Amino acid sequence: MSSRSVPRPVRPAAALTAIALCCGLTGCSATGSSDVSPTGPYPVTVEDCGSKVTINAEPKRILTVGTAAVEMLDAAGAADRITARTGEFGAPLPETLKNPPPNDLITNPSDPTTEEILAAEPDLVLGYGLFNADVDQLRQAGITVLTVQGECGHDSTSQSGSGVTLSTVTKDLRRLGTALSTSSTADSAAAKLDERITQAKQDKDNGTAAWVYYFSSEEPLSAYGGQGLANSSLQDAGLTNVYATSMDAYLTISVESLLERQPDWIILSYGLYGESKEQARQKFLASPGVDSLTAVSQNRLVLLPASASAPSPSGVAGLEQLVGATQK
Repeated sequence: MSSRSVPRPVRPAAALTAIALCCGLTGCSATGSSDVSPTGPYPVTVEDCGSKVTINAEPKRILTVGTAAVEMLDAAGAADRITARTGEFGAPLPETLKNPPPNDLITNPSDPTTEEILAAEPDLVLGYGLFNADVDQLRQAGITVLTVQGECGHDSTSQSGSGVTLSTVTKDLRRLGTALSTSSTADSAAAKLDERITQAKQDKDNGTAAWVYYFSSEEPLSAYGGQGLANSSLQDAGLTNVYATSMDAYLTISVESLLERQPDWIILSYGLYGESKEQARQKFLASPGVDSLTAVSQNRLVLLPASASAPSPSGVAGLEQLVGATQK
């Protein structure tokens, strides 16, 4: 994905030195927040992509990386604690948010740097991973770093998304409730999502499918492989992913590849970089050879918002939309 960062003021070196000095005087946890006097149930320890992270005090200022983090915090009852948003790449937030944070909180539409995160002064960072920031330096500054659990491995290996299902989302919601001391709200939201997942799942075979998307207006066509939430959602909808044999979560493909596989259904995501539903449809249909796809000629092209494949409550809505469209 191309970088489209917005210049941000960098915290002066003297201020960074002060942060380091503060850690030296008060002590900073190797796994997260600074050692302040615990309040309520704190300190608490939660799992994070196979590691344990200890949170010593209730997070009050949260920087998000990606739209899924915003949505998870909203469902957990903590959207009002978001003080900075990054890594959304122009994608819109779901309209179903109960407490949507304002757009003026967007400090960088791309991946944030260490300096940008420090300048925002969060006590917690939640998102899909950090590509341009030093996690160790953030933790030394007393900042807890957590990953949306459906995104574990997103920034490191091709095996990212292994074992991710919609149940990962509801478990993550409960985890965030523990981390943020909002378990009553988070657990209730998770239970309702679990019910919706159970009701939406299909037992019968509904054919084959390819779930495709464009990372940006300049990027080639991509598809979801055999790892990650999109593949799991296709299975839950009774569909067989024609790219399931690939152990990558994200693939660059061609129309020729689709023609070879001739999926019964093509799922096309839109809005990943801010494009409209119609713009995504026109871009795909303008590709040479697409009109020879059986799914296109038989009007089996399903457009879903990009959030439908996200490890967040929108992923549950995505399954419901997918089932509704392919059961007609």
